[in-house]
Amino acid sequence: MKLLMWAGTGLVALLWTLIIAAMASLANWLAGSADQAVGGLQAISQWPTPAWLAVWLDPALLESIKAMVVGGMDLLVTATPWLTPLLSWVAPLLWVVWALAMLLLLAMAVGGHLLVGRRRLASSMRL
Repeated sequence: MKLLMWAGTGLVALLWTLIIAAMASLANWLAGSADQAVGGLQAISQWPTPAWLAVWLDPALLESIKAMVVGGMDLLVTATPWLTPLLSWVAPLLWVVWALAMLLLLAMAVGGHLLVGRRRLASSMRL
């Protein structure tokens, strides 16, 4: 029972670590390429609408989607100067959250380990 509990704890710890590592990597990438993202959105907003898309969607809807992309791009351009330094703090903050969650997971595993040991001791004393 203890082995199964510790194996489950290890699996949860591994999955949690992989999720945090992926999110921290994404945050670092975004912090380094915020200016490129703005340029990419500007290029996307100027693409012509494909003919096959015009067949499936209403042209007025396509124009409103394009306006929404342009509005989002304008918002991103104005937010980039303060958003880039903020993004540089996200990855370290994610690792602090990871450490706190790992401490909690470890405490729960140790508590479960001790409870399983007490249950086993109590059942052997009844005999």
